[in-house]
Amino acid sequence: MPLTRAEARKIALSVEGATEGPYFRKPAIFVAEKFLTRIHTQEEAVVLNIGSMEMRDMMLEAEPELFYITDHYKNFPYLLARLSRLDKATLKELLGARLLQIQAKAKKKKKKRAAPAKKKFTGR
Repeated sequence: MPLTRAEARKIALSVEGATEGPYFRKPAIFVAEKFLTRIHTQEEAVVLNIGSMEMRDMMLEAEPELFYITDHYKNFPYLLARLSRLDKATLKELLGARLLQIQAKAKKKKKKRAAPAKKKFTGR
């Protein structure tokens, strides 16, 4: 069943740790200060960060009736999902995948900061 803008927003805000804030002066939803999604203001779609151009292109090819991009997004790993073709379960799955990306990057960053400094060779 197609989603409304309000339903999509409600689902996105139900993600653990989700908060609202501006993203390039447009309302968006974040987790740990990282972009999760936003409801497009001109298109009947949600904007999703897919993480890689390769994955984005595969998704566009696999489900062109659901996913698309505009010229604005052609150079970025983002795509749009049509609300008319999007159901609750699929949106939750897509947001869950993005949440895992955010968490993995945060863990990697945390490990990098926690790594002990390497000692310099002094020649002794």
